[in-house]
Amino acid sequence: MISMQQRNSRGRSAMTVHPRTLSVCLLCLIAPLADARAQTTVDPRMERDTVGARSRAEVETSGARVGALLISSSFGIEADATDNIYARGDVKRGDVAVAILPALAVRSQWSHHALGIAAEGSIKRYAKRTTENIETYAAKLDGRLDISGDTHLSGDVGAARRIEARGTTGDTLFGAAPIAYTVVTGGGELEQTFARARITLGGRYERYSYHDRELGGTVIDLSPRDYEALSGSLRAAIGIGPGVAAFASLAYNRNRYPSPPVGPSRNSHGFTALTGLAFGLNRLLQGEIGVGWVQQDFSAPIFPRISGLAYNVQLKWSPTRLTTVRLSGARTLQRSPIIGIAGIQQHEVMLSAEHELLRTLILRPALRYVVADFQVPNGAAKRQEHFFTGTFGVSWQLTQHFEVASDYTHSLGRNSGAVDPGRAYDRNRVAVSLRWRL
Repeated sequence: MISMQQRNSRGRSAMTVHPRTLSVCLLCLIAPLADARAQTTVDPRMERDTVGARSRAEVETSGARVGALLISSSFGIEADATDNIYARGDVKRGDVAVAILPALAVRSQWSHHALGIAAEGSIKRYAKRTTENIETYAAKLDGRLDISGDTHLSGDVGAARRIEARGTTGDTLFGAAPIAYTVVTGGGELEQTFARARITLGGRYERYSYHDRELGGTVIDLSPRDYEALSGSLRAAIGIGPGVAAFASLAYNRNRYPSPPVGPSRNSHGFTALTGLAFGLNRLLQGEIGVGWVQQDFSAPIFPRISGLAYNVQLKWSPTRLTTVRLSGARTLQRSPIIGIAGIQQHEVMLSAEHELLRTLILRPALRYVVADFQVPNGAAKRQEHFFTGTFGVSWQLTQHFEVASDYTHSLGRNSGAVDPGRAYDRNRVAVSLRWRL
């Protein structure tokens, strides 16, 4: 099964596929892999030679080594200005803000196994609209156990306090402070390699807990938004040529809203089956393309079944060592911020690039387009939202310890069938930051 961020698609069709049939087909694919001989599937080491991940020891700090540990810490200050702080079309207000951005990471440097912990935070203050002031944080512990050269067990647990960004589908309380929630996650993965084949078994748990908000002296209970997701997945891949592997995966998910339901239950369960190609034995092309079938059923029959084409595209193309282009696209099911809406089918496409103009100067343009389809009850009016974001960023490494970054972002949101017409908006934002790294 897959988590909310990993779910690959939700669509409609009359065709259905039984999970047992998919499991048998997958096992038939796995069976002959143990005797395979030739090169491995996809080599993750090539990721370290792309623009964004490449080590630049002569211009960047690598942290402090303390015994077998590598400590990396940073402290940043960011100033930004926007002409539409609420991301609204009816009440357009500008403001400026300053944020403090501390971060710390500690990782082991052992020859086998791995252990790491990371934490980060943000404290943001606005000049005029102080109700928009926010604090967020995140902490994560992860590790890897190398059972043998071909068998690896990894896992992680984490917790974070997040904010529903203004203008997104989850931002539904204009006039109140931004909506805050806490998310707790945990998961594990067992990976086994057989010569040129690789089998991965994984599982994950996520829980989202929303904080109450006050509007006009009235406390708004947001517990109906609380959400749990449990997922498990099985994936098999086999190298079929230089830098190319074929893969098949089967995932199952179960989601529920733990608070007593207001209206019909929005709980659901489903599966996703994908097959495709993965690339990665050279720097030129990395990532994967997968297509398949998805099916999601809801506890309340008033919500129609979701079934249809599943797809997931994650590609990195480096035509030269100075340029990396990334393309991603997927359909995912997001948790619902609205009572009476079972979930949101989200189609997202993103195109971005990193170009090393100088050894210390990197350009980062990006385009992102999102279509959000609200899963409404049978017979209800359809609702859909569209979001577009265009960004041009640049980072400049002043010294080994200091970096200056700046970006300009234009974003817009459009909707059909929405109750609130003010949710259609255009917004511009400029940000400049200075970051020190140990």
